[in-house]
Amino acid sequence: MNTALPRHPGPGALPETLRDGRLVLCEEVARDGAQAKTLLLGPQRVDLFRRTADVIGEHADECLVSMVGFPAIGPGEVDCVRQCLEALDVGYQQVVCRTIERDLVQCIELMRDAHAGRVLFVVPASRPLASAMLHATPEEALEEAVRLLRLGLEEAAGEVSIDVCLADIGRAEPDAVADAANRLTREGAEVIMLADTVGRLHPLGHRDRLTRITRRLEPEVCVHAHFHNDLGLALGLNLQALELGHRMFGTSWLGLGERSGLGNTEELLGVLATATDGQLKDLGTDRARLGIPGWRPERIVETARAAAAVLDMPRRVTDPFVGTGVNSISTGTPFVAPEAFQPYDAEGVLEVPRRVELTHLASTRVVEEVARGLGVELSREAAATIRDRIKAEAYASGSARVDLERVLSRAPAEAQLTRRDQKAQLDEQVHLDELSLSAHQGELPPKARQVLQPQPGERPKVARARQARA
Repeated sequence: MNTALPRHPGPGALPETLRDGRLVLCEEVARDGAQAKTLLLGPQRVDLFRRTADVIGEHADECLVSMVGFPAIGPGEVDCVRQCLEALDVGYQQVVCRTIERDLVQCIELMRDAHAGRVLFVVPASRPLASAMLHATPEEALEEAVRLLRLGLEEAAGEVSIDVCLADIGRAEPDAVADAANRLTREGAEVIMLADTVGRLHPLGHRDRLTRITRRLEPEVCVHAHFHNDLGLALGLNLQALELGHRMFGTSWLGLGERSGLGNTEELLGVLATATDGQLKDLGTDRARLGIPGWRPERIVETARAAAAVLDMPRRVTDPFVGTGVNSISTGTPFVAPEAFQPYDAEGVLEVPRRVELTHLASTRVVEEVARGLGVELSREAAATIRDRIKAEAYASGSARVDLERVLSRAPAEAQLTRRDQKAQLDEQVHLDELSLSAHQGELPPKARQVLQPQPGERPKVARARQARA
């Protein structure tokens, strides 16, 4: 036993948390995420799980399950799991195994050294999966699961919790799934994972199926919802399960998982953290019951960045909550009233500051704002000139983003530039050779970080026409 770490409450603690209505996150980036052809080594897993605990905040010890690995893969995976167990002292740690006796015994022995060890073994619930995995019927698979559960509980001797996954509920008979969950719970399983496994559930069919299963469950049954994202529906399916009263969800950072992955951890936490009281009421809960006031949602973005960095998976501009486009503005209308074009307060909740970027969509006001960020004040006429130059450069290069410093460095030599900082104001004309040199070096000289005062009559006619249209 690892006596250096404080011992978490033993078997029975997690079901109590779920029955209290608190949301429990099962983070799977290291386990199911590996099926996305990624590999996290032990220290990397520890880092991400610790970061996840920071997001969950004060409730992490009761409300976070870290899926630390799948020992049956081989010795290297076992070493990674051991490194996690030696380092993690918050929340629950869980490993997964097949419906095989030696796998179950191996996992139980490993998890005796955990802060709060859990073992999950997978049982096929549908006929296709039972045939493929065990060469058996679903009924025969259930009998084998009961046998293994009894054996595991005896082996664990109260030191390790045993959970069971009913796989492929989307193709299983709903009443049979509920009956299996009831029986396995009565036999001593703490939590029953309901997994769609092949990601084929649609929201309407899923609601009917999960409602039917839920209504047949006995009160003692605690459910862990685990939905894949093959059809892009995992987040919606998780929210439906939440509405039906389930409180434990298997997700992964960046949505990593088998095939098209699982529901994204950052999306589930982000949606709930930014939800209004009315939206949570529609889901049958509230912020206090879920434990949201104890979360630290401002750490969601940095955790996703850490996962993206270690897995070499750059975040996209369109990724919800953690993408590079969050709280960014590049067009004129949102710039006038940014709050009217944002679904939530990204700076207030996630601590992502508003960012204005120059693209071919830029308006004169957008140009003025970006210039101010560089310490440059532009007249309206000068901003219009720069705006037209930005649009021309974007379409000439085929790249939407345009760097204002580079555009200013290419300004006409006769343009007079004056700094907003009066102490550093320079009245002399910027020479063409100095501008050319700065453009070559990729830097804007001090004189160029000033107000562009176009000379009357010097702008091309087409520029004046564009300004008039603006």
